[in-house]
Amino acid sequence: MTEAQTPTDRIAYTGNLAPLIERVAEAYGVGTPTGHSVVEVGYEDCNVIIETEQDRFLAKMFAKTRKPEEITRYTDIMRKVVEAGVHHPELMTANGDIVYTDSGVSLVLMRFIEGKTFFELDRAPDDNERRAILEQAAKINAIDYEPPYLFDSWAIPNISEMFDKVKQYIEPDDLALVEQVIAEYRAIPVDELPHSFVHGDFTKTNILKSDNGEIYVLDFSVANRYPRLQELAVIAANLLHDDKISLDERCQVVADEYSQFSELTEAERQHLPAYALAGVAMELMGAHQEKFINGNDTDETDYWLNLGRAGLRQALSK
Repeated sequence: MTEAQTPTDRIAYTGNLAPLIERVAEAYGVGTPTGHSVVEVGYEDCNVIIETEQDRFLAKMFAKTRKPEEITRYTDIMRKVVEAGVHHPELMTANGDIVYTDSGVSLVLMRFIEGKTFFELDRAPDDNERRAILEQAAKINAIDYEPPYLFDSWAIPNISEMFDKVKQYIEPDDLALVEQVIAEYRAIPVDELPHSFVHGDFTKTNILKSDNGEIYVLDFSVANRYPRLQELAVIAANLLHDDKISLDERCQVVADEYSQFSELTEAERQHLPAYALAGVAMELMGAHQEKFINGNDTDETDYWLNLGRAGLRQALSK
């Protein structure tokens, strides 16, 4: 097990962040910094909220483990998303580019959206919010773009690889449920399903409701070309998770409302419940990976572990 890291441990910078932040603010022309805070949620990169005399901004400082081509990939995706009119925080520019590099740290700066994610709100979206979210999902899936493939261990298509990695850490009762889910997932003709550009991580932590009621989609770091069901499965499994509403019911609502923006095929409707259930299993297994392999024994990891366990037991209870 590796030692747990703080977000600032992930970047190629040591010491006080204030001097770096001053140079970032100057490069982007956003005023003199008056304060900053590190966002503690998340397993990738280091996000820092910067306050200046002008406004508040979010600096996404890329992890030192990211290769230059990965950073280029991510910034290209953000450009495509913004061009398509997806609700994404405004990207700032430094010397005509959205990427700025200083002291070995590459980063992008975006305007901070005042509001809360659904993780912070601690609830599922209501009917109006859900429709707005599915409209954004359909807009993303319609983008004609295939980024270079990036392996994401949490992505549903990688369920077998994840299982092989963490099965030794899973409790026997949970293990039996996961094995049942994997058997159902393997029966899905994944390669035959419609594929598209997908955000891939429509979770409560990545969907924000602004103070003025707008829905924003955050963090495209694991966007890929996958079955379109990847998007809807994560929405049903995580974003809409509610102990009072079954996963099958959530899948039905997602399929019906998404089809108002982009029609689903019969095969997609048929296989969405099993695909979404695989998404629930990935929450449980991803949390095991973070806790037992990556050493991230945090409240956030416990959240994912408990969410996955509860979701599996709810869906598979007899």
